[in-house]
Amino acid sequence: MTEDVSEALEQSLSWRHERVELVHDADSGLQAAIAIHSTMLGPALGGLRVRRYPGGLPEALDDALRLSRAMTLKASAAGLDLGGGKAVVLADDAWRDPARRAARLRAFAREVERLGGAYVTAEDIGTSTADMDLLAEHTHHVVGTTRSAGLGDPSPSTARTVLGAMAVALDVLDGDDALAGRAVGVIGLGKVGGRLAELLVQAGAHVVGADPDAAACRRAGALGVEIERSAAALLARPLDVLAPCAIGGMIDAATAATVGCRVVCGSANNALTGEGAAARLARRGVLYVPDFLANCGGLIQADCERRREADAAQLEQALAAARARTRAVLLEARERRCLPSAVAEEHAWSRIRAAARRRREGPRAAAAAA
Repeated sequence: MTEDVSEALEQSLSWRHERVELVHDADSGLQAAIAIHSTMLGPALGGLRVRRYPGGLPEALDDALRLSRAMTLKASAAGLDLGGGKAVVLADDAWRDPARRAARLRAFAREVERLGGAYVTAEDIGTSTADMDLLAEHTHHVVGTTRSAGLGDPSPSTARTVLGAMAVALDVLDGDDALAGRAVGVIGLGKVGGRLAELLVQAGAHVVGADPDAAACRRAGALGVEIERSAAALLARPLDVLAPCAIGGMIDAATAATVGCRVVCGSANNALTGEGAAARLARRGVLYVPDFLANCGGLIQADCERRREADAAQLEQALAAARARTRAVLLEARERRCLPSAVAEEHAWSRIRAAARRRREGPRAAAAAA
């Protein structure tokens, strides 16, 4: 085990991860990490991310740890009986070969099944609904398939809660939640960002997008999205809303000091590098909507499927409730003159602590009754 991996595992202890699995399947070549941050509220649900990590396993493990902790916050803040988990897979050229990809997915599914339901996997960056269908042939603990009574790809639901959070943020700032005529920048035009851009165009916003994938840019351009040459150029543009919808860590303290937007609200997990970036945005009067509030729609849909409640009306109600929770957090933060992220995390951890107390007191009550 390398020194960097050891340091990452020490970080998992400080963040109180319940379980971290490093997976290597020699037959298929699979290298992965599964991080279960918390199961206090329920099974840890989080997507399977497949991407290249230049830093190898240490970088992939660090990503899994951060993302799984963020999933704990997201699930709790959304009022779901779920914990936080995440799986990341180190991609290489072999993933382009269908047979080798399938072999690695089967190996991953066996690891998920071995965890006995502590972790439930789903779609994420680098995976698709078809991948979830394949995993479902080898594990019971997967959502987002087309073969169940579920609703399939959760990306549209994520885009919808981000859209709703944008409208709420603008209403808190201006007393007007209309998106028509607003300038909105979307960085990352993939499954969620592309759908978000489409919804924004339909709402009458002027949408500017950036993505290194030329095909994604062409699709967005055909919808009426103005394509910027790079994410860096888009970050500097004067915008009403900036939506980071790619990988996390896009906005650090230095970037926060120069962005040209009034609101940061996107689907990327861990869009900011830390509280320093959030504080810098706040000092400049830029409203940051915590990512785990804005991007909870996909998780809400996945939970509906997990509980076999994949009814469109129930999903609509749950997505509307997410918008109401975001409004409540932003208004409370304004009243208390503190960061929205601090308020949202306080609420999320409070719910988890209450569940922990109930779990501790349960055996005591049973013993007293006996």
